[in-house]
Amino acid sequence: MPYPCPACGFEVFDEPAGSYENCPVCGWEDDAVQLRYPHLQYGSNEGSLWQWQEAAQKRYPLEQQEIEEFRRCADWRPLTAADCGSIDDQPTTGAEYLDAAAKDAPPYYWRAKE
Repeated sequence: MPYPCPACGFEVFDEPAGSYENCPVCGWEDDAVQLRYPHLQYGSNEGSLWQWQEAAQKRYPLEQQEIEEFRRCADWRPLTAADCGSIDDQPTTGAEYLDAAAKDAPPYYWRAKE
């Protein structure tokens, strides 16, 4: 089963979150730390997941369900403010980033149980 890119929602990855594969649709590198902290400005990607989603939605509107051989994940949705948590909780140093990277990948926010 392919896994979705957190930035554009297309099912492009062969592994779950944190694979560090690059999305062939939008270019996002699958960074579990940036998935856990969507406003984090540094990591594998230049800019936050929030920013990448905004850019991806301009290029690939939510109504677009397919591109090339990829389908958009049926339950994927862009981040909301409620998904992001507190900016104060995100890593601020390289050591904190590495500590966060050592943790298990977070669940996809759009599949979190209410």
